[in-house]
Amino acid sequence: MNSAMRRLARHCLRSLTPLALLALAGAGCTREAAPPPSRLPAAVGRLAFAAPAPGQPFTLESLALTLQPIPAGTFRMGSPFAEPGHTVLESPQTWVTLTQPFWLGRTEVTHAQWRAVMGADLADQARKAFPAEANPARLLAGTADDVPVYFVTWREAMEFCARLTERARAEGWLPAGHAFTLPTEAQWEYACRAGSLEATYEGPLTLRGENHAPELDAIAWYAGNSSVGYRGRGWDTAGWPEKQYPGGLAGVRSVAQKRANAWGLHDMLGNVYEWCRDHPTPALPGKASKDPTGASDGIDRSVRGGSWHSPPIFCRAAHRAWNNPDGRSQFIGFRVALAPVPPDR
Repeated sequence: MNSAMRRLARHCLRSLTPLALLALAGAGCTREAAPPPSRLPAAVGRLAFAAPAPGQPFTLESLALTLQPIPAGTFRMGSPFAEPGHTVLESPQTWVTLTQPFWLGRTEVTHAQWRAVMGADLADQARKAFPAEANPARLLAGTADDVPVYFVTWREAMEFCARLTERARAEGWLPAGHAFTLPTEAQWEYACRAGSLEATYEGPLTLRGENHAPELDAIAWYAGNSSVGYRGRGWDTAGWPEKQYPGGLAGVRSVAQKRANAWGLHDMLGNVYEWCRDHPTPALPGKASKDPTGASDGIDRSVRGGSWHSPPIFCRAAHRAWNNPDGRSQFIGFRVALAPVPPDR
């Protein structure tokens, strides 16, 4: 990776404001056409052999994609003023009730799962992000089958979900009124917290330096530890200040290497940011809310969770950011929900 690209990518996350996630090199700043609807490739066998049972995990067998049950319930969305990294976007704290249970991917969608459903690999995604680049594959870090897919737009992530929905309906087991989709911001934060009231599902966030929060080490790949044991092409972290561990190359990591939260979800914090379904709001509503779905209109879409490149204050359950739905970034992926879907606005 040349020094100019390193500086640019570093700028994207280090200068990240809570108002938006910058897409690397401006990729995706113009609107792209959504991928044409298409059935899953014939090579992808039957998704599931039985309908998902309420309250039980289930696996899309041919994709090795497991979804965990998330119960209905009430939680406090946002963060208190005293929480490290708190911004006005996370205020006022709001009691949110999710009236219906849903399922959420145990991990982020992987490179292998993306390739099986969409017929494209990470080199293809990089080519879309950098069409003028002669060798876009050189801009990739991790490319193993079990790393989260990245350089993926919101529209592409929704198309991935639509293809799963189409197949599940054809197979006759999709629960009535449900679809594969992206979680809303509220669903994402509720699932991330898994009952926790603290900044992370490991507990409060203790900052011992700009890139050092010991609570994250067990549960998340973030800027302070993403170079530990990393192999292959990556980003030089030697100059990142106050890291939990010494510098070295870093990049996206294989899913499910860190401890899951209480509801069996891995990498909800760190590794890659995750697209959410809704348009962002500039603040939380404050008054009690049921099944919120974000702003009624807008362009951007929410992203949550932080990444392997993020300082710890971005790897909190309450941290909010958003990006253009056509934007492509090496720091953004997604995970799939199977959820009741309200009518489109």
